[in-house]
Amino acid sequence: MRENNFIDMDVNNIQPALDKYLVSKMRQDIQQKNYDFMHGALGVGLYYLKKGTNPEYITELIDFLYNTADKDFDSQIFRWESIIDFEKNHNGYNLSLCHGISSIIIFLVRVIKNGIFDEKVTEMLIGAVNYILSNEKDFSQLGSYFPNYILINSNETVSKSRMAWCYGDLGNAIALWKAGKILENKKLEEKANEIFFQSTRRRYFHETLVNDAGACHGSVGIAMIFRRIYLETNRNEFKEATEYWINRTLNFSHFEDGLAGYKILEKDKWIHDYSLLTGISGIGLLLLSYLKNGKQTWDELFLLS
Repeated sequence: MRENNFIDMDVNNIQPALDKYLVSKMRQDIQQKNYDFMHGALGVGLYYLKKGTNPEYITELIDFLYNTADKDFDSQIFRWESIIDFEKNHNGYNLSLCHGISSIIIFLVRVIKNGIFDEKVTEMLIGAVNYILSNEKDFSQLGSYFPNYILINSNETVSKSRMAWCYGDLGNAIALWKAGKILENKKLEEKANEIFFQSTRRRYFHETLVNDAGACHGSVGIAMIFRRIYLETNRNEFKEATEYWINRTLNFSHFEDGLAGYKILEKDKWIHDYSLLTGISGIGLLLLSYLKNGKQTWDELFLLS
């Protein structure tokens, strides 16, 4: 009985301890101007949005984003500086879904969906969308609509972004799609659909830079995004793209000593990886969901639903 009471006491104390840790981390990230979804303040904010408690933490995060944004009120552009390359000490404006401004767009969309109406939220959302669009390139010349990031004070040329969940056109397009929906802006929805459609045609390695099957930067993450947009639009070309990338994922299972045949490429080495983000857990999750023809609501973890 004593052991059971001890267990009960521990469970009851988990939530306050977790809240204390998360809020402390969020405020530390805010002090360091680290908004990163994967490693910074946005991740904590999204947790509290989902939980539906402590709106004061969301307000604190909204104020942080507004106060740290580089603002151009004439062109209605908001952008957020972050570290792009720690080794080279390069700063810039990251456009990506995993670490960049696309994740800020989706966070702000979720804030509005949660009924938190603030002029600053809408202002930032429109400004962030405008910044993403201001960096659109000629697809026929670059090979993608957007680069991964814009460096500050660097002579590095803008390069094509890869096909992946983490970086590139697909993440930018899902952010534009969600912003178009919440703002009831058909032009934004059409632009997102254009990017998705053009992306269905990128299949050769030199067009996609896809080496393995992981969810973060591999084929199953691409299948996950195309399936999400198919579920929301019912457009057949997105269904076909999903099936193509599912098949590519199955074809990556060819290592005799792999985990279910899979290995993941990490810094020029093929490794075993069990994780959700880059390994076989994420691969298995998408394949199971696809086989069951489910609604894929779990992709909220990846900012997709």
